Amino acid sequence: MLAGLIRQVPGPRRPEFLRQFGYSRSQLMQDLFVLSELGERRGAGFFVEFGAADGVALSNSWLLEKRLGWKGILAEPARCWHAALTKNRDCAIETECVWSRTGDRLDFDEVDVAEFSTLSDFSQSDRHAQVRAAKRSYQVSTLSLNDLLRRHGAPADPDYLSIDTEGSEFAILQELDFARYPFKVITCEHNHTPMREQIRRLLEAAGYRRKHEELSRFDDWYVRSS
Repeated sequence: MLAGLIRQVPGPRRPEFLRQFGYSRSQLMQDLFVLSELGERRGAGFFVEFGAADGVALSNSWLLEKRLGWKGILAEPARCWHAALTKNRDCAIETECVWSRTGDRLDFDEVDVAEFSTLSDFSQSDRHAQVRAAKRSYQVSTLSLNDLLRRHGAPADPDYLSIDTEGSEFAILQELDFARYPFKVITCEHNHTPMREQIRRLLEAAGYRRKHEELSRFDDWYVRSS
């Protein structure tokens, strides 16, 4: 998988890509994909990632912040992660649940394998449904992605959006103001559900194209067309 991605890196960016690949925390090298598209952008990049979990394990933005000095926003509604996330990261942290609308109160299922926690309405939406059988449910307040970006002062031309919410990705992206916040790179988990095709159509209509489908597995990777 790494060799396949290295082959896709433009020649001028290859040295910096190779310099950072040993520091990747991503599950599927999403952080390295971002570098292959945008370069290091030391001290100048801006990311948004949710769900952020503890901010280190499987993080798509840890390398960008800790190694390259990017600024950004992390959002994570699962209570079990909040203390570790605050300790592990220095960027803006949001504990309300990113959703299609602001101000809702929704049921949230926190499970033992906490990475699979999600809004209750999506607990049965993918192949991890059985993992979520043992759960602790509580209500969370919601925040739209547009309002998340406004609340934390995101720039008008942000670099990278990482979205992994275990089923609610399309509902969230459908309400994003792409004209106001035209992310350069988006990675989005789909887990091979029907939602994947809806997301593809939505993002292509917004001016994005999917890349490296043969590498991204249960994620899809998009770049904004020039």
